[in-house]
Amino acid sequence: MKPKIDTWRKCFVEEDNFLMHVEKYMKENGSEALEKFIASKNTMCWNNAKMTNEIIATDNKEVLKTNGIRLQPEHKDITFLIKINMEENVGRGRHGKPSNANASARRELAANRPAKRGRSKQQGPIPARGTYDAEAGGSRTRTRSRLGQAQNAAEDDDFDADQFLNQDAEYGEPEEPQPDEPQIEEPQQPPRRRPQQRPRQPRRDAANEGYGGGPSDMSLLTQYGNHRAVPIWDAEPDDHEVLKRTLRCQDSGKKVINIVKPPRSERWFWDPIEASGLEPLTRVNFSVLDYGVIWAFVERWHPETSTFHLPLGELGITLDDVQCLLHLPIQGKFLNHTKMSRGEGADMVSSYLGVEREEIDMTFAETNGVHLKHSTLQTLYTTNQTSAERAIAENKPAHVVRLYRERSVRAFMLHLVCCTIFSNKSSYYADVVYLQYFQDLSCVHEWNWGAAALVHLQHYLDHGSAVSTTQMAGYMSFLQGWIIAHFPRLSVWVEASRYTANMPLNSKVVPGQGHKDAAGYRSSLDNIQTYDCVFSPYDAHRQVRPLINACWFSGWLRCGKLKAKHLPERVLRQFQHVQGIPRNPSMSATPGMNLCKIDRVFTEELELRMIDEEMRGRPVTSPWDTEPGYMSWFYRVSHPVMRPVQAPESPPRPPNLEVLIEAAKQEMTLI
Repeated sequence: MKPKIDTWRKCFVEEDNFLMHVEKYMKENGSEALEKFIASKNTMCWNNAKMTNEIIATDNKEVLKTNGIRLQPEHKDITFLIKINMEENVGRGRHGKPSNANASARRELAANRPAKRGRSKQQGPIPARGTYDAEAGGSRTRTRSRLGQAQNAAEDDDFDADQFLNQDAEYGEPEEPQPDEPQIEEPQQPPRRRPQQRPRQPRRDAANEGYGGGPSDMSLLTQYGNHRAVPIWDAEPDDHEVLKRTLRCQDSGKKVINIVKPPRSERWFWDPIEASGLEPLTRVNFSVLDYGVIWAFVERWHPETSTFHLPLGELGITLDDVQCLLHLPIQGKFLNHTKMSRGEGADMVSSYLGVEREEIDMTFAETNGVHLKHSTLQTLYTTNQTSAERAIAENKPAHVVRLYRERSVRAFMLHLVCCTIFSNKSSYYADVVYLQYFQDLSCVHEWNWGAAALVHLQHYLDHGSAVSTTQMAGYMSFLQGWIIAHFPRLSVWVEASRYTANMPLNSKVVPGQGHKDAAGYRSSLDNIQTYDCVFSPYDAHRQVRPLINACWFSGWLRCGKLKAKHLPERVLRQFQHVQGIPRNPSMSATPGMNLCKIDRVFTEELELRMIDEEMRGRPVTSPWDTEPGYMSWFYRVSHPVMRPVQAPESPPRPPNLEVLIEAAKQEMTLI
């Protein structure tokens, strides 16, 4: 009889006491009478005076309503069948709460629920303002909390599978009240406090409305949703987790300072070092860095433009900065290495550094890759020097002495570039792949080491500006020197006593430790004045490092598989030209350009890719000069300040003077 009852039940839409009435009818009239009644044609309606609910028959085209949940016609059959088959066996836990019984069916029902109109299945809820990663993500993915956990989808959804499947689970006569029994009073527990939740902010469409404190025009900073400026702007004043967060900077420049070098009279060592163009790297490193000021600039870097965005406009690190601060060559071939296998790396280390294969394999296993520890390179550097001196004392052939000395120089060069230009987040090992550039010591100068330093630093700046990044690497001494050169009043430093005019400018200063906290530097940059920035700090150094054509190159630079944009048209004031609204970065650095074409453009089409005289515009009268409309455009497409609170003082010449003038004109027009 049960199959007939199930078929009969499908005709009803809402009946909470269905089984109770069936059992009562069977007791009064018998099972045979019930079967006859079910088999009769009058199954579409059962009028009983004792029933409290009205049962309505519907077909597949009508909308079904179950406990306030509206199901679309095309989904009502499957959902109702699942409900009917599970109502009699649904699990219940303590206090009437649903258990995990039929969990698979609930998941199936939730998967087949009707899709909401106006939203694709993969889109998810619209990010809500005020959350950490909702705005930081800026994409069409589900929002995340500050701790990185995905928010409950039920907060933004009105469909509850458990409620739908378990709401009619208990049937039968209500239980009779039991006589009161003496109960032992239990000590009352204090009510559990629910964690306070911040009120939900109204949703916004970042693509159309922009971000608070950020660009109102999203045409330039297309990746701004994942930038760390978003949570910094949205953070409450007491949110130290965001505002006091520190970025761990990995720097190995101090190892170059501490390593013992031969006297300058040992020309067998210094001649190849100086001929390689890498000798300035032994002079331009700092033993102490101000990580707070570095962190304040990292959070203003934008990969789309490869520049820092400040209230003054854009400033960037150019090839001219590389040649003046580091004296590295900015012309020549781009480094073109690829990933190296352990076998290839072991052969190279054995041939050019004289290490046994067993020892190499052990080192590769310890570093989990084709790497050598910095301590290993220092040992190879000193032991090969000792071996050369012993060979001289034993009157061995000259080629044996030269072999040991070349191995010592190669170990030193590899250690030098991996602690400076190619400094990575590990801070204790070097990549063996760079050893290939020191096979022939007479050809080291042919490579573009300046471009390699800039590409690697920009690579880590791109990653450091993202919300999820906690570490910063690259040539930190170079970045610190750039900040001091352009913003000498911002951080603490003193002049080096041994500096001479022909040395790199990075060796002119000795920075202090600073505050280690980016909050103070962030506020200083938010309230910066035009006279606080030295746009062109190399005027007195031009007799040592003149401005060459390569500095005007606009396009891609690369080092191995890494590439970075070099866009001098965005920072013309650093070249003493009036800054105007620059062209889109994609016009200079074409997206998707392969590495071979990047090499060909820089070596063969350099003259065609330079910023010509017409694009450079007129020379500046004041260092901060801009074309009319530039500052207004910049304030629309960028985020000039990081925090909404501004200093109360009125600067003598604010950097956004043009914006204030336009705002005043608009107010006068309205009046």
